[in-house]
Amino acid sequence: MTRHPPQRAARRALAAIALLASTGAQAIVGGSGVDPNTLDSPWAGVGSLSIGGGTYSGALVSDRYVLTAAHVVSGRAPGSIVFNLNVDGSVMQSFAAEAVFVYSGYAGTAPGADGVWHDDLALVRLAAPVQGSIPYYALSNAPLGLGDTITMVGYGAGGNGTNGVTTLANPNVKRGGQNVVDRLLPDDDVANGANEVFMFDFDGPTRTTNVWGGATLGADIEAGFAGGDSGAPVFVQRGGAWQLAGIAAFNGSSGGSDVEFGAIGGGTVIASYQDWIRGQISAVPEADNLVLLLAGLTCTGFAASRQRRVKR
Repeated sequence: MTRHPPQRAARRALAAIALLASTGAQAIVGGSGVDPNTLDSPWAGVGSLSIGGGTYSGALVSDRYVLTAAHVVSGRAPGSIVFNLNVDGSVMQSFAAEAVFVYSGYAGTAPGADGVWHDDLALVRLAAPVQGSIPYYALSNAPLGLGDTITMVGYGAGGNGTNGVTTLANPNVKRGGQNVVDRLLPDDDVANGANEVFMFDFDGPTRTTNVWGGATLGADIEAGFAGGDSGAPVFVQRGGAWQLAGIAAFNGSSGGSDVEFGAIGGGTVIASYQDWIRGQISAVPEADNLVLLLAGLTCTGFAASRQRRVKR
């Protein structure tokens, strides 16, 4: 692979994402394989979202709230959303949604000036709390950093970096894999704002499939997004515990397939939105009608304009 100055290489890759980002980020190809879907799995609190016949991903951040991507639930009636957990092999527990909260800055999936979309985050409140010992995940206070190893868990399609997708998304099949943060993008609305988008490349065995350089984690570990992983949680390990650090939002490529080696993926950095997430979870239920009304101003289709705001 021809080496370019860092800024030129970043612009080249981002330009390609801008063309492909409208397809959305969706599933985990490659990686460490299928989760056993048992209660003692660390990923027992990761579930699928069934919406309009499609399969998406999300994770519990309390016993009643699921964090996912805004583009998964924006404009959807709560009654059309079902959250599914698999904690006993193939047995699925399903929970109806009663409210959807889309981050107010989300303006759809039209690429911004930096080539990707931002603020792709939403919460789904379930009609009843999840019972039993099913875990929910702590939010990472520390932002993602360049070189951080991330673990992605979702219900997207399966396959490998050579052949791409070989198995379609399935709400009974949860997959996992890892990658390394290669790029971070700052707030696109506030000057000198905190990083709010992370990106990685899906490194293959040759230098031509290593878009941004750096070492690969290996074919049995390294993974990328594919169809069904929209909203999938991205974890880091801090102090010996798994913390939720990101949410899957998009994928693309620098000129080839967006699910094979050489693809690019990315999503939302949770640390920049933790105050909003915690505020929604702790909100008094009687205020929900007002919250939903305000959220509806930006979540019916793709908003034509964006709000200027400070996230924290």
